[in-house]
Order: sequence, then C-alpha cells, then structure tokens
Amino acid sequence: MKKLVPMILMRSAIIIALTWLAGCAGMEQYMPADAPPLTADQEIKVGSTVEDRLLQLLGGPRHDQALLEELDSLIKTEGGAYGRFTVAVADKSAAALYALPGGRIVVTRGVLSEISNQGELVALLEGAAALTRAAYSERANRASNEATAEILSLKESVYDPESGSIRLARIFVQRPCEGSCLTSFLQSGVNRSGDVPESIRMLKRLQPAYELLKEARRLEKADKPSQAITQYLNAASMAPEEPQILGSLGMAYLRTGDLQTARLNLQKAVELQPNYYKTRMGLGYLYLQQGNVRKANDQLAESVRLLPVTENLFLLAEAREQGGDAEGGMSLYRLIVETDPNSKLGRTAASRLARSKGVE
Repeated sequence: MKKLVPMILMRSAIIIALTWLAGCAGMEQYMPADAPPLTADQEIKVGSTVEDRLLQLLGGPRHDQALLEELDSLIKTEGGAYGRFTVAVADKSAAALYALPGGRIVVTRGVLSEISNQGELVALLEGAAALTRAAYSERANRASNEATAEILSLKESVYDPESGSIRLARIFVQRPCEGSCLTSFLQSGVNRSGDVPESIRMLKRLQPAYELLKEARRLEKADKPSQAITQYLNAASMAPEEPQILGSLGMAYLRTGDLQTARLNLQKAVELQPNYYKTRMGLGYLYLQQGNVRKANDQLAESVRLLPVTENLFLLAEAREQGGDAEGGMSLYRLIVETDPNSKLGRTAASRLARSKGVE
C-alpha cells in the first residue's frame, strides 16, 4: 500500500500538469481534435494551397522541368498501383517528404538524390501516396481546423503573413517523413529493378556543389565573408545553373556592398527559379539600393505574393513610399506592427507611422 501512494501522487501530478498546460493561453489550439469533414474538391483546394506555401518554406520549387516531366510520366505509368496524386519537388538539400491533403506530395531535392534505382523511386511514391490519405486528419487540432476554414473561405489577404494557408503550411512543415520513415519506403523497393531518370542522376552529380554551398554558408555565419565567397564561387563553378547557389552567391556579394556582381547573380537566379520569394526579395532590395524604385516594387510585390514575411513587406512599404505612394507604404507598416510588433522591423515600422503623423 505504501508503494502505491507515491505512484498515485505521481499520476495525480501528471494529470494536474497536463490540465494546466491545456489551460495555458493558446495551448489548447494544438491539442488533437477531430478534422472537419471535407469534400474531395475541398481537400484538393486545401492541399494545393498549402503546397504553394510549403514549397516557399522549403527553398522554392525545383526549377528542373525535365525532372518534373519524368516524375509525372512515372506517376501516369504506375499510377494504377497507388491511386491519383501529384508530386512537387522542393529545392532543398535535406532529405524529406511531405504528404498533404488531396493527394499532394512534396519531395525534396535531397531525397531524390538518394534514389538508386527506379524500384526505390516507385516504392517511395507508393508509400507517400498512402500517407496522403490521412495527412489532414492526423494533424487535426483547433489551429489547423481554423486555418482550413480560412483557406476555404477564399478571404485570405495576399499581404497577410499569418494567413490560414501559411499557418497550415507551418504545421505540415514540422512533421515530415524523414529518417527511418524514408528508409522504410526505400528499402521496400530494393528488390525492384529499373534505372532512375537522367534528371535524378543529375541530382546525384550536383551533391558536391551543394556540400560547398553548405560550407560557404557556415563560413559566412562565422563572419568570414571573403572565405565564404570563395566557396560560393567554387560551388557556382561546379553547378552554374543552380538558383540556390547563385542566389546565395548574389546575397553574399550584396552584403559586402558589391551591387553589380550581386545583381548579375541574383538576376540569373530569378530567371532560373522565378517562383521563389527569397531571391525575388533579394533582387528587390538590390534595386532599392540602386534607386530603381519601379523595378524594386515589381520584384518585392511578387515576393510578397509568393510568401509575405516581415522583411519583404517592409521593403515593399519602402518601395511604395519612395515611389510616391505614401498611403500604400503606411498601410504595410501598420500591418507589420500588427503582426510582428516586437521585432526590429516592427519597431522601425511603428516609428515611421508615428513620424507620418507628426509624432516624435
């Protein structure tokens, strides 16, 4: 009996702690909940919208059209085995897979570069297709339900960094299939045969360049800009058509003040991968530095359309203000203050709003 007392007390303490946590402000949003029933069309709408945002959070969509066409061809050939779905490729080195509602699958460049034969690729897609069937219900909580309702209402603002689609994409980005999950899929295809498409073999050949990119970023974080640029250049010489590498090189030059070289690399990165918010934002910032307000506004508006964040909203506000649209600039500063008041940019936006009202 004496031994039971501490156990009972411990269980009581755990229950009390969990009850307290559930009652904390906002915590109940992330407690499991039933997913609202969605029609097939609604699932496709939610999955498609989240996919667009998720790709931005993962480095942008892979620009290799041949790769996308070969994956699409494989799906059409083998699709009867695992149902109807679509695959998008994120330009990210880390190996991961994301199953979304509506038969949507996002794989990273990193996971495709690990594929050894077509059997592994087919097995990976089969496993991913199975995951999509419960992709939404397994993540259901109050936060995801509210985000879904906002997406389906079709009332999202293009300028809102906390829109439903972005919030839901953040939920999905936190729970990828990686590590042992990926291994189990790939191992189930080791006894199958067939060569992988040439576009996937190319991803394998690009891996050394991306290792150099990783080292360059490490050096830049260590405040060694000249050494970092040397490694960025080495990576770019090995893979001259990779927008992730060119964009990073351009941003490194931008930070050192070499605007001309930065512009050349950022422009090429945007040409290769026009639908990634970060390189659009970098090029827009560069144009602002050069005083080309019209071009800056074009690039920054597109960056915001792809994924509004505090940084591109602030730069777009500056571009509008400098272009004579003071009201448009102030409306964006107000949005930044509302959504990110405690950040450095949030405080700067607040001071500019105060200045516009004649308050010092």
